[in-house]
Amino acid sequence: MLIFLYGEDTFRLHRFLQETKNRFNKEVANASDSLDILDGQTINLSTIIEKINTGSLFARKRLLIINNLFFNKKPSIFKEILNYLPKIEKRDDLVIIFKEHEVLEKNLNPEAKKLFNFLKKQKFSQEFKTLSPAGLNNFIKKEAEFYNKKINQAACDALIKQTNGDLWLISQNIKKAALATKKELLDLDTISFYLIDQFKEDIFALTDAISNKNPALALKILEEQFAAEISTEYLIVMLARQFKILIRIKSALAEGLKANEIAQTLKIHPFVVKKGIPQANNFSTEQLKSYFNKIIEFDKKNKTGEGEIKSELLLLISSI
Repeated sequence: MLIFLYGEDTFRLHRFLQETKNRFNKEVANASDSLDILDGQTINLSTIIEKINTGSLFARKRLLIINNLFFNKKPSIFKEILNYLPKIEKRDDLVIIFKEHEVLEKNLNPEAKKLFNFLKKQKFSQEFKTLSPAGLNNFIKKEAEFYNKKINQAACDALIKQTNGDLWLISQNIKKAALATKKELLDLDTISFYLIDQFKEDIFALTDAISNKNPALALKILEEQFAAEISTEYLIVMLARQFKILIRIKSALAEGLKANEIAQTLKIHPFVVKKGIPQANNFSTEQLKSYFNKIIEFDKKNKTGEGEIKSELLLLISSI
């Protein structure tokens, strides 16, 4: 079985993947020996085949998660994988999940585009698009129901306005309010009292401090985020997003593009590009890729429960 997960909505994508992993862990004996998470940016076909053919002999299923394959720089990898997948896609004992962040189809080379289109046509392919206003309302109500709560429209509107529809922040706020009150209804007063309206502003202050090579300020903000109980997963997603933006800006600058051309080509807001150019110039391309890969590694460890992610984040930022 092949599963393809991609799209702008990183929260629902991460949640779907986590739920899939949880089901796998419950259903499969020796699940830890039957699950591997691979970095698609550096992967090759032989590694994929090796992982498919290893694991517990007693497990009836094997799960392989490949992250960010379409950021791989090896020209031949996409054709090789496309030729190989039809041989295994109908196997009942094997599940391969391809998970991508914000892939721009128009920027893919021809071989990568063929693989992308092949995966899109799979029965279990799912694109996580940004939710519509109605979708946001439904999401908020379901989040409240998870904690056996109800929420009125005024509270929904306040959440959406204060978070700009960011599902990570919405989820954090609902959880905080739901666990802090015994009332069944999360009304406007309750949500407003517990609303963590500084999260988004502080996150961007954190990424700016890191990008401007100000580790002292970045560490201070990060400690404040930990104290406010922001999720580690959200921190990792936002940091990965920032380094990916800087890598793309750095690459565009190397091609001789100007700020307005970068904004148009990369589909990034001009303000972000203007602020990102001096930040990108603070690092070499190799440094940016190294930091990005470390953040992706943190993401993997966070999902598998390995390591002390908070300590490793603090160490990484202090070294910038």
